[in-house]
Amino acid sequence: MIATLAEAALRSFVLGGVVWFGLTLFRVRNPHVHMTAWVVVLMASLAMPFVMHWPTLTIDRLPPSIPVPAESWPADIALLETSQPDLPIAPGALAAPPARSGVPIDWWLVTTIVYAGVAALLLLRLAIGLGLTWRLTRAAKPLKGAQLIDADIRVSRDVGGPVTFGSTILVPPQFASWDAKKRIAVLAHESAHVANRDFYVLLLASLNRAVFWFSPFSWWQLARLAELAEIISDAQAIEVIDDRLSYAEILLDFASSVKPRPMELAMARASTVRARVERIVAAAAMPVAVGWRKRLWIAAAIVPAVIVSTGMIAYRTPDPASAIADGGEVPAQHYRPFVNFYAMGPASVFAIFREEDELYGQLTGQRKLRLSVGSDGIASYAASSGEITFPADAERRSAELMLRMNGRDIRAVRLAEMPTAAAEAVSLDQYVGWYKVAPNRVLTVRRDGDKLQVQETVQGRATLLAEGADVFSINGDNLLIFLRDDQAKVSRVLVQNAIFGARLAPRIDPAAAKAIEADFARRVAAVPDRFREQVPVAGGKDMILRGIEDLRRGMPNYDRMSAPLAAKVHRQLNEMQATFVALGPVESLFFRGVGPGGYDIYGAKFENGTAEFRLLLEPDGKAGDVIFRADGNDELGGILPCSEEANVRGRAGTSPIRIMVYNELGEDIRVFNLDADGNRKSQSVVRSNMSWAATTTVNNPWVIADKSGRCLEVLMPGRQTRFHNVEASNLGAKPGRAARRAVPIANGEEMLRRYIEGVGKGRPDYEHMTPEVADITRQQLPFDQAILARLGALRALSFRGVTALDSDIYIAQFANGSAEWRIGVRNGTITKIALGPNF
Repeated sequence: MIATLAEAALRSFVLGGVVWFGLTLFRVRNPHVHMTAWVVVLMASLAMPFVMHWPTLTIDRLPPSIPVPAESWPADIALLETSQPDLPIAPGALAAPPARSGVPIDWWLVTTIVYAGVAALLLLRLAIGLGLTWRLTRAAKPLKGAQLIDADIRVSRDVGGPVTFGSTILVPPQFASWDAKKRIAVLAHESAHVANRDFYVLLLASLNRAVFWFSPFSWWQLARLAELAEIISDAQAIEVIDDRLSYAEILLDFASSVKPRPMELAMARASTVRARVERIVAAAAMPVAVGWRKRLWIAAAIVPAVIVSTGMIAYRTPDPASAIADGGEVPAQHYRPFVNFYAMGPASVFAIFREEDELYGQLTGQRKLRLSVGSDGIASYAASSGEITFPADAERRSAELMLRMNGRDIRAVRLAEMPTAAAEAVSLDQYVGWYKVAPNRVLTVRRDGDKLQVQETVQGRATLLAEGADVFSINGDNLLIFLRDDQAKVSRVLVQNAIFGARLAPRIDPAAAKAIEADFARRVAAVPDRFREQVPVAGGKDMILRGIEDLRRGMPNYDRMSAPLAAKVHRQLNEMQATFVALGPVESLFFRGVGPGGYDIYGAKFENGTAEFRLLLEPDGKAGDVIFRADGNDELGGILPCSEEANVRGRAGTSPIRIMVYNELGEDIRVFNLDADGNRKSQSVVRSNMSWAATTTVNNPWVIADKSGRCLEVLMPGRQTRFHNVEASNLGAKPGRAARRAVPIANGEEMLRRYIEGVGKGRPDYEHMTPEVADITRQQLPFDQAILARLGALRALSFRGVTALDSDIYIAQFANGSAEWRIGVRNGTITKIALGPNF
């Protein structure tokens, strides 16, 4: 509120400066013109907090297409390579913040209290003045006898001179003994106030001063309007009696005897009489009155200045999809309207794209983040810490941006933007080949007549739809943008996935592609037996223990890691070291099982918390991948009502914990972290039927809000709230409610049977899954299908309970073994699915 009022006061001051400059420039002397102009400014000042930003000038800026070769990447960008969607530790994972000494001062709260206190005193003074003067007016007696003007004139013993309250003129008892000239002058002056409604104008000015008391302009505005009201009324009185000197003497007489009340409009205040008398004596001619038509013209002349003072300028990048659609060459509905893609390394891409009326940014393998858009373009994004900036002299049209993440400034170069439609047909053969999308995945592009087909390792084929120059899509959704080198040959492909973001895949030769696919096939072949037997790989436990100690010392042994894992650990070394230092020494490490992807799952007990490790060992004994999840300590956490948001703060010295929020509200929600001062940070948008996860600390509060930012509930991370469902019927409910549901979902078993059958045949029913479940199913399909083939025919399903995320737990009995499945179903659609050990 304070920021809004301060901005409104500043805009009003600028508007007043423009009007003052205009009146001075054109040498306007007529007080009627001045009065009209400043009344318009007063009205604009009162309305400013409500109307500012309404007039918005939107400027379209389309960045040029500038191909950037891979050789132009800065050397340090290579350290940011990410090859898998899952990262060992979330980028926002930090050690517990250091304890603060003393009680933190909320300066915004102090400022708000001071403002409200002064404003309340001024408004109270205004209200008391109105009340007292109204009572005085009610007690006054109407003037008897013939009156000189048609007005409500009353006699009051409580006034020493003529005053005006609203449309009532109050005169003292000695009014009848005054000479005729004095009475005429008094009534002419006061009737001018009534006719011009000066009381109401000054009442609004007083209200404006009370609201914007911190602005000197509001005080000057009230004084200026009062001065103009007296000048105009003086001129009216002099015109009636036609005697300047006599009128000046009358003013001096009243100034020494009248003591006006706060809301009275007195004829002569001692503080203003001297200047008014000097003006009356020195004036050569009377000011010309201004009719209502001229007043409207004056107001109309000021309106453009009012609009400019209330408006703002916004910049936007035009929606390329709409531009192409308008041209009629490529239907816009075939692809998402992405804006730009920026290279963060050989495999990592930061995508800036638009969905509906919002802008989002997404780094490969991470959740998308809503971007904050200011008047100067994209300014920042609300992640754990970070912002996006463009070179100041490039007008947002340069081929790079600066992305601040985890305390580092990283220069990212633009790979591609949404291109225009192809000017002419090109040969499809130039796209045919193999592209490395991950260390163990290859994207194969083949030609089938006049179409292109694409297939990722051990997944089904899909036909590509042409979207523009070097741009294709799969079913009008996931994008493939082929990039060219200096010789205009296709050398890379940018693959955009709605869940995991954009991946940059370099072109490779057939031999390299064959080796990658053979290695992946080996993994798929080994997983079924390992999953059925649930026996850990020899040496895995010792490798994790050595790795933890190495990270605590900040000296990881990269020789024991695969190249992709070494790159990820190198990039996140500071955060990982801080996390393991915060957890303390390892007390125990125990085997939990083998996951469907062939990962050995271990639980760890530290001095200050618990965690889970998932380890994938390569045939050469190196760690191929490690996925880490902090699970907090013994503190339970909880769900608080929104009324507690102002009272909760982030707590220092607590254990790291990874939380997962699933949105079943039916509309978008927003998630904010509260810092040590209670300010909202780390905003993320979670779509309906989607999950969101973040590494934080125990009892570090998170606000879950609707898409407008209105609080729905406050989540305190802990053992009971590591997994949390957001749904309308249970907002603000205490954790543990899902475990109290004793019966399975009505059609959960049937949906699970159909899911298992579809995966076993390699043809899952994606139409009855949320986009997130469908994408997870595609990623896991080769492993899950191989596991089901080894387990054999499904014999029976038995319900075992409900998870914290409100999923049903089933034990599936097969001909050659058993497996645990977890499934969530809503309105005939699978919203959650998991196979194997999950804790």
